[in-house]
Amino acid sequence: MPRRSAAALAATLAVLVLAPTAAQAGRPGTWTALTAADGSNTDQVGLARTPDGRLHVAWQRKTPGNSVHDDLVQTIVSESGRVGPAQTIASNWIGIGSPSLAVAGDGSLLLAAGATNTLDPGAIDSIATWRSGDGGATWSAPARSTPAGGFADDLGLAFGADGTTPFIGWGSTFGLFVHRGLDPATSPGNFQTGAGFGCCGYSPGIARDAASGQLVVAWHSNATGHVGVFAQQVDQATGNPTGAPALMPGSTTSYNGGVETSYSLAHTPITGRPGRAGVWLAYEGGYPTTKRVVVWRYGASRASVIATRSEGLDDVGIAVTPEGRLWVFWTGGRDVYARRSNPAGTAWGAITTAPMPRGTQTSFKLAGNAQSGLLDLFGAFERSGPGVQTWHTQLRAGLTLTATPARARAGARSVQNIRLSVTDAGAPVAGATVRLGSARGFTGAAGTVTLGIPAGARRSTLTARATRMGYVDGTVRVQVR
Repeated sequence: MPRRSAAALAATLAVLVLAPTAAQAGRPGTWTALTAADGSNTDQVGLARTPDGRLHVAWQRKTPGNSVHDDLVQTIVSESGRVGPAQTIASNWIGIGSPSLAVAGDGSLLLAAGATNTLDPGAIDSIATWRSGDGGATWSAPARSTPAGGFADDLGLAFGADGTTPFIGWGSTFGLFVHRGLDPATSPGNFQTGAGFGCCGYSPGIARDAASGQLVVAWHSNATGHVGVFAQQVDQATGNPTGAPALMPGSTTSYNGGVETSYSLAHTPITGRPGRAGVWLAYEGGYPTTKRVVVWRYGASRASVIATRSEGLDDVGIAVTPEGRLWVFWTGGRDVYARRSNPAGTAWGAITTAPMPRGTQTSFKLAGNAQSGLLDLFGAFERSGPGVQTWHTQLRAGLTLTATPARARAGARSVQNIRLSVTDAGAPVAGATVRLGSARGFTGAAGTVTLGIPAGARRSTLTARATRMGYVDGTVRVQVR
């Protein structure tokens, strides 16, 4: 349900650009505050990038001067990371849940959120939608788009293979639902009960296979005997389940004689790939402490573990570049981490890291959307203040640098050559600058360069470093012994 309710009259739709000036773009890894520090730990932003390259970000906030009511707000983040001014889409509603955004085949935007505007008969008390055909400059009046009833904040939203029919997913104690289209008289399909599962299914994500047109919903189930992350194909003619639900490998853990799972309390991370086959999911694995980042191509018999952290990790998410590379990101301690794949999604580059905003005590959510060379990342963090605040940063992919051999002999009478190889998710990187001690060189088409350790070198540990524009540096140690 929406987070709050109260008997009061809400204002009608308002589209208003607020006074605060747009924030300047910071260098990758620098955080810019997006929201006020008065949010809750359930807040999630909705993200969608339009064909012009601009990233649209939507969220709900407390109505200024009336903290028991909600506003629906949008802004635009440029490709360089500049955060634009906030635009109010709806104001002073009784309750608005976390919104979701999607882009139709014609480039128009659809925004959906669980919402209640008034308590009057006939008022919106379900999932409401707004449309924009001019890149978010103006928005339509809100429309009630699903049957009334209970729903959780986390909504899945995607367009079907025709590029015009939206599918909205939500969870509740009554099931995991997918609704076809925007007619509230249409009954949704129930994937949780349709699979024979009991209570409950939550936090759906929906994605489409760009090659086959197949639409897939993924969700978290905590039903007795059916725990974990499940994914199932959606019948695009009806919104009903088709085929059997598949359990994501690695989303459950054997523990004390039973099967357990950890619930991330966020949209189930799922994505298709533009112009390419496959639907991909990411989730945290392990119980009671989640220690693994698990990535799974829907339908595959196995998942891949692309990162581990013995102290625990959380907030796993996934995004895709226009070229089909996958970005997976997560939190651990006071840092955020990210890793990018090759275009096939079969190999992974170096893990890049950025500290959370200064003073962060707890992280709650991460959301991401990828460009060709950058990941736009949003984190909901609680610092020393009174509430949760969402921030934005950008991350670059990391270079991987290896040395062969990685050990040289101290006091050698002649130069000892070290072959240094620079890769990005397994692919050679040409034109990288590599330094080893006082030596410097540039990688060729094979991504390699040979540098020498001088004759008579003393015992030491040298750090070789590879740099190239658009990447985070790669390093490797060479022991001189």
